[in-house]
Amino acid sequence: MITDSRGRRYNVEMQVANKRDMDKRARQYLFKLMEDGFLRRRQEYEELHAAYVIFILPFDPKGKGLKRYSFVYTAKEDPSVELNDGSEIIYLNTKGTKGKVKPGLDDLYRLIEGKPTSNGKFISRVKETMNNYRRTEEWRKHVMNTEEVAEASKQLGMEEGKKEGLITGVQNLISVLRDYGEDNQNILQQLKQKYGNTFSDKQLEDFLKQS
Repeated sequence: MITDSRGRRYNVEMQVANKRDMDKRARQYLFKLMEDGFLRRRQEYEELHAAYVIFILPFDPKGKGLKRYSFVYTAKEDPSVELNDGSEIIYLNTKGTKGKVKPGLDDLYRLIEGKPTSNGKFISRVKETMNNYRRTEEWRKHVMNTEEVAEASKQLGMEEGKKEGLITGVQNLISVLRDYGEDNQNILQQLKQKYGNTFSDKQLEDFLKQS
């Protein structure tokens, strides 16, 4: 959870799998933000701060092609009438092609998708933070863990003795690395290291696009 200088509360999270319960998961997160921000004695309702749940998604959650889906409470009878309670659920769709987002956010989408980015201030700060994190002990442990997962995934495929088993190993590795926040470029590099003798670069790229 993040709280800004104006007291607004944010829960920002990347969801790697398109699960049916994602909307209800977002509702649960929003409730937790609201619960943590309950009024203390003698506070007025106007002192309740806004709460936002933001999911960054490498897939289109609603199939409409929007780069951003922003959900607020509205009247069923007239959707133009909003309930101004200060809460909002936002889905950021890195696969989106419709609508506009700020240049910094568009750069973040491109980074997640493994595409070239600009040298803007926001994305430069993101990259700097990522590079600093990669020099920490926590990151080194993460790399060791992903190496172990990669080897286990590969062994699983070999034990099954079938191409389908190897493909499952690749898919498992992609899923785990995305859970750790790896971008597509780094995932592809690790796939080539682990499965380059079995699959071509093109096949590994296709697996990454399909996952």
